[in-house]
Amino acid sequence: MSILQNLPNIITAIGGLGTAAFGLVDSTKPFAGGVNRIGFKRIETVVRLLTPGTGANGLTQDKIVETVKANWYNGQDLTSQKAIAKSLIKVGLNHSNAAALAKATGVDHAVLKIVAASIASGTPLKPDQSDVYARFDFILTALLDEAYQRSDHEYTNGTRIAASVFAVLLAFIGGWIVKNSSFWDYIHSNDLGIALMAGLLATPLAPIAKDLSSALATAVNTMQQIKK
Repeated sequence: MSILQNLPNIITAIGGLGTAAFGLVDSTKPFAGGVNRIGFKRIETVVRLLTPGTGANGLTQDKIVETVKANWYNGQDLTSQKAIAKSLIKVGLNHSNAAALAKATGVDHAVLKIVAASIASGTPLKPDQSDVYARFDFILTALLDEAYQRSDHEYTNGTRIAASVFAVLLAFIGGWIVKNSSFWDYIHSNDLGIALMAGLLATPLAPIAKDLSSALATAVNTMQQIKK
């Protein structure tokens, strides 16, 4: 019964280990972006595809990529990031890169060139031009949405894997300290298996440790009252 009584505390401790591991993962961000680099490559590839050549209003491809990168690294809301990226791409549309953008989005390149020139001169678009521009906008949105969603999924999984590695390392070191023995004695002891198991459970338990430990504590107290 003592194991069951201590189980909520054990879960809380393992959850705390997971929280510490996530904290270490987060601490890598000041070093060349750290874990923020996970997933961004896909976004950069799509943005570069959609910003060919020299953009308008001094918006070069590198400047657009750096702006998008800054928003991603700062953890801005995904909806806002996509909206900003799309706005930058559309602002960068001009007569010289319209053909390449038309190819990337699958719209009529001749019409998109006219659209780019009309926007630059402030000339109202004709119905057929508006249709092409609307289709361009829709495909642009779809391409960016796919890139950001996939990148976000990759980032989430990547940070969890990184946190798991940190948690296992922390558990390994903590178990060795508690064992207070030589390295080889620790390697061949049961304590190593317990430490590794705690490290592996730490990351998935971290978000729910508090609720789970409270629920188990309530369950144990309830069964104790029933047995009385």
